[in-house]
Amino acid sequence: MAKSYQDIEPSLRGIPLHNYIILYCLIDNGVEIVRVVSGYRNLEYLFEQ
Repeated sequence: MAKSYQDIEPSLRGIPLHNYIILYCLIDNGVEIVRVVSGYRNLEYLFEQ
């Protein structure tokens, strides 16, 4: 169900929800929410900074 964003970060995954993307990484005991962003944003640009 989730999309891999490994081109931005190897362990990064995302789930779309309405007009947003919930970005997360898998950790030992679950998930870590990294960021919630608008689906219209340039994700590569956001993670360069």
